[in-house]
Amino acid sequence: MKCNHEAETERIKKDNVALKASVDDLHATKAWLLSEGARLLAKNIHKGREMTAAVAAVSNAMSAVDVNSGLHSGYVHALKLKTPYSEVPLLNRNAADELNTAVACFDSLTFPVVEDLPKLADAPLSKIKEVLTFASGGSLEK
Repeated sequence: MKCNHEAETERIKKDNVALKASVDDLHATKAWLLSEGARLLAKNIHKGREMTAAVAAVSNAMSAVDVNSGLHSGYVHALKLKTPYSEVPLLNRNAADELNTAVACFDSLTFPVVEDLPKLADAPLSKIKEVLTFASGGSLEK
């Protein structure tokens, strides 16, 4: 009976050591996520292809609307001179619709780096760091 208690005590001690290591890892993960992880997440979003493409689309569409505004005045003038519509360079009658489409796309933008975070719930800190580090070889120190 004494051997059984000693074996049980030894098993509990090993479990305790494993639980302490898990708790320590959770504390380290929490501290890292709050200090470095959030910064890296924001950096990934800010410099990500998705954000760059969405901002470029809205910017290009806004430029087209602005250009069209000026061209519209020119077109009105061209009509007075009986210039055919097809001869008014750069006029895009769809510019406002294209801007609305670009803005809608921007508003519904999703970021894979954010969408994939729940998959890391059981991952060790090293894996979380790996995922949030830029694919281009960026490091955590940047």
